[in-house]
Amino acid sequence: MRIMKIGTPLTLEIGSQDTGKSSKYKCKVVDIEDSRIYIDYPIHMKTGKTGFFLEGTQFHASFVGEDHSVYWFKTEVAARKKRTIPVIGLSFPGITEITRIQRRKYVRIEASVDVAVSGETFSFPTISRDISGGGMMFILPGKYKASEGEKVELTIVLPMNTGEYHYILTQAHVRRVMPRTSKQSARVSVEFENIMEKDRQFIIRYCFEQQMKTRAAAMN
Repeated sequence: MRIMKIGTPLTLEIGSQDTGKSSKYKCKVVDIEDSRIYIDYPIHMKTGKTGFFLEGTQFHASFVGEDHSVYWFKTEVAARKKRTIPVIGLSFPGITEITRIQRRKYVRIEASVDVAVSGETFSFPTISRDISGGGMMFILPGKYKASEGEKVELTIVLPMNTGEYHYILTQAHVRRVMPRTSKQSARVSVEFENIMEKDRQFIIRYCFEQQMKTRAAAMN
């Protein structure tokens, strides 16, 4: 299982037969066997409460692989054990039963998140127009200018589904500057540089969560 390793965060989704709504839990892989993965006890992503599940409980599981793709598979509780910590054993269907949702070339989504931008001669707060694991586009306030190739530092605020905020600090360089029009503000497209891998993973996870929200809204 090269796409998954010990420490990989998992998202577990379970539907309710009574309400038709789903609940999401976060957990981490603590051990891997041929047909089973072991996780720590899942935490509900909204309430923060620990979930307790009987054997046979079925989930849809998703995770970001080592290749930065998002993967999805069906699983169920196969065992509950106590090792150094209490763990849950989930059935693993095999590589051929896993669906890749997102390819490595990062999916860019429309998103308005808070961003602080700093350069050699300026510093200003703004909001994004879109974001991906590789870069983003943000609004350029009227009195500021930017040039292609220019280096900037970004502080990005990501609101996750858990209710937590992740603050990402990274360098970037300007790829394109789009001047103001009668319909749109001036915009700047940048590519991340020297971004920490854990921060890129948070951005990929954020994009994935927003995609799932959009799909869920379309189905309702």
